[in-house]
Amino acid sequence: MDKPSVSNIGLRIFLLVVTVFLIEETVRLWLPLVILGEVEMNSVERSLVFNPADAELNFHLAELYHMFMLANEEKSEALYVKSVELNPLFSSSWLGLTEMFVENGEKEKALSTLGRLSELTPLSSGFLWEESILALRVNDRQMAIKNLRLVAKTDPEKRSDVFSLSWNVIDDPKLILDEIISDEALPDYLWYLISKDKLDDTFPVWKRMKESGVTLNWTVLKYIEFLSAKGRISEASSIWSGIFGKRENSIVWNGGFEKDLVGGGFDWIIWNFAEGAKIDFDQEKRFEGVKSLRVRFDGKHNIDFYHVFQIVPVEPDADYTLTSYMSTQDITTTNGITWEVYCYPKANMIKAMEPPLTGTNDWRRVGLSFHTPSDCDSIVVRLRRYVSTKFDRYISGTVWVDDVKLFKVESKADAKSG
Repeated sequence: MDKPSVSNIGLRIFLLVVTVFLIEETVRLWLPLVILGEVEMNSVERSLVFNPADAELNFHLAELYHMFMLANEEKSEALYVKSVELNPLFSSSWLGLTEMFVENGEKEKALSTLGRLSELTPLSSGFLWEESILALRVNDRQMAIKNLRLVAKTDPEKRSDVFSLSWNVIDDPKLILDEIISDEALPDYLWYLISKDKLDDTFPVWKRMKESGVTLNWTVLKYIEFLSAKGRISEASSIWSGIFGKRENSIVWNGGFEKDLVGGGFDWIIWNFAEGAKIDFDQEKRFEGVKSLRVRFDGKHNIDFYHVFQIVPVEPDADYTLTSYMSTQDITTTNGITWEVYCYPKANMIKAMEPPLTGTNDWRRVGLSFHTPSDCDSIVVRLRRYVSTKFDRYISGTVWVDDVKLFKVESKADAKSG
């Protein structure tokens, strides 16, 4: 017989130490609770001597016995039973009894008390949630589904728990959508599916949302971004157009910054957390319309600026021209302001505007032309300032941007008129 190797002995010692540690931690955390439970139990027992007909005291003592295993199960059950005899409407005791019957495998008794509990708590999301779990444990799917639907409908804070339980236990997407998800819960359910990366299951949810007229903007934006990131740009673009309308005069949406930003989707996305830069709108200085986008740099940071961008659907293997009007005041460093275009979601760089704009300039038309790769059906158009490697690298000054346009170039004439 081979002798155990040094490494095996070391592993065994390690596992033994971990086991001892876990046991010590369990004892350390559990013992104070048990001690507190015993103190409270003694107090309740004394109170019950003077108030034996108090249904709540009987329940509380039964719960302590049950939770901390401070007495045999018969004693706990007897106290629960006495509590409901004293007050047949006391839901907590019915719940405790049901839990005991489920734990002991007494399915018929559990179903009976669960039915009574359901009658007493038709609209309490807390009890309905507990009932759902107990119903699943005794394989009463009909009651579980009914209760889960009510919880999802009436308690937004429990919806994520309902969705997770449904997927973990029921795991039938059609049944979950048809029987558990009410119209009120549809946006949250769509977001849950997005967060779990369940692309195929989002389509029937979105279809029902449209049919029901439940299309909250935040959900729409997240869904459009999710579809775009998954390469489903056609579906994403169709949803956007159906809700926000089609683009006018240019493929870029809201190129003049005239409309209030919706905060995502195919509109401009502005991340106003860049240290050293402040992004806002200027109603005094603009090329056209009523306002322009303004970015101010404080001169204290070598900022990598990428905080203004838009996802744009395009055609693969096609020519495009991007134009805008920019004005600058005292933009320092050789790395000034530029536009860059890259494929989305692959983030493959296509082209950046050269040279970047620096110094002081009145309104001037700038832009770039580019060709989309054959596998690129959406791009990101992004206002950019690259980090400088020069000694004089801290950027200061102000840039204004207006009238951003993107055109597909069908001919040389189109390119000149763009």
